[in-house]
Amino acid sequence: MIPAEWLPVGCIIAPLTVGVVLIPLGFYTSRRFQGLFAIGTSAFTLFLTFLLLQVTLEGTIVIHKMAGWKPPFGILLVVDVFNGFIAFIIAFLVLFATVYSIEYMKHDIGLSYYYALLMLLLSGMVGVVLTGDIFNLFVFLELTSISAYGLVAFRSMEMEPLEAGFKYLVMGATATSLVLFGIALLYGAVGTVNYADIAYRLKNGGLLVGVKGNLVLPLSLIFIMGGFGIKAAVFPLHTWLPDAHPAAPSPVSAILSGVVIKVGVYALCRILFLVFQPAHINWVFLISMVSFFTMTVGNFMALLQDDIKRMLAFSSIAQIGYILVGVAAANQLGISGVLLHTFNHSIMKGLAFLCAGAFLHQVGTRKLDELAGVGSKMPLTTMALTIAFLGLIGVPPLNGFVSKFILFTAGIESGLIWLVVAGIINSAISAGYYLRFINVLIRMEASEKVMDVKEAPAIMTIPILILAGLIVLFGIWPQPILDVSEKAAFSLFNIDKYVTAVLGG
Repeated sequence: MIPAEWLPVGCIIAPLTVGVVLIPLGFYTSRRFQGLFAIGTSAFTLFLTFLLLQVTLEGTIVIHKMAGWKPPFGILLVVDVFNGFIAFIIAFLVLFATVYSIEYMKHDIGLSYYYALLMLLLSGMVGVVLTGDIFNLFVFLELTSISAYGLVAFRSMEMEPLEAGFKYLVMGATATSLVLFGIALLYGAVGTVNYADIAYRLKNGGLLVGVKGNLVLPLSLIFIMGGFGIKAAVFPLHTWLPDAHPAAPSPVSAILSGVVIKVGVYALCRILFLVFQPAHINWVFLISMVSFFTMTVGNFMALLQDDIKRMLAFSSIAQIGYILVGVAAANQLGISGVLLHTFNHSIMKGLAFLCAGAFLHQVGTRKLDELAGVGSKMPLTTMALTIAFLGLIGVPPLNGFVSKFILFTAGIESGLIWLVVAGIINSAISAGYYLRFINVLIRMEASEKVMDVKEAPAIMTIPILILAGLIVLFGIWPQPILDVSEKAAFSLFNIDKYVTAVLGG
């Protein structure tokens, strides 16, 4: 049995090592071997995150001290239920996307680089989530970002991926620079980068001598929120996402939408509630306004699209707006809703992009009018996509309804009734473009492009059907995931336990 304190190390090191090894292996091994190696690594990482989550659900905060340095010095990995659950979600979706990639990417060249970047992306995202200090969050964020740039631009012989990857690079570099500026200001004010030590010092008035905290801390917050706002694709910092999603390979789009942008939301939650608590700086109104404009702009822009992947990109922006309702609520129910919708959305949007990828793989187009009537040729994929769309709208008894209900209830409890009303109206607006796409896909008159089309290969269809089944299952029986979400939300707010566990009282 692996000791609990080594589980977070394994979650990071396993995919990181394989990501590095896969590149030279590409010269001596087959594409099939490379894909299976990546699948095995993803499955092993998922297993480790599952074990880690089980340990934290028992009330234990898992701490690994790199090289034995005592906190707050040295590199520290700290895992409670909150980040343990997020790490599990990341590994879960990456596994499905990697399995799907075996068939979807088999005709591409340089697949060892593709799978290597997938593993490095997995390692970076898990590292962002599990680190116990804000500087190493930046280091792992860079690993995540560089891997994501490469995956978006993977088919660089085509102009669209190259342009989208460059745009993502420019905005992503801006984001990480802003985060680094914010970290520098925070370190200059407090004198430490350890999460628990920052929380302890701020709680006890531990600003360094001569620091005008009433100015430095808000500036730090603005930089950090701006940086992670770009990563989470919130309005008006969202413009990279609608270009990156259509250009990237569909399994990469599923990961980008399902978990990469959620890493930005995770970092915001961890920093806002642990460091910049509402009692210190009132950020609730700012998050509320960002939530409103993000969901509204995302939905209205999605209404205008006839490219299925571009529509899903704007839909992802809107979904981040819904998630921010729970952040703005700033209560345990709201964070429980954030986590539940993060899990549910990773399944729903991951499924939607895998279905879009199946259409693109079989039909060769993303255009809605050219996909008309594909439902009769690819009934399983169309049925799964319909389930995903209805879940994203929030139709009961699917999982999206449960998490949206909790988010909106939390907003009402916090007095954000106007934001909840906006969320309900936006959900109704989203039904417009989702149902429009479903209507065209199941239309009796088929376009010329779909005449000889058939279902995607089984290795692509099976992950699609499993995800569709999970949407229905966790809509009818949400209790297991809801219980984990509630415990995770409680752990985020239990700051004293976190600080005591890390600093040793």
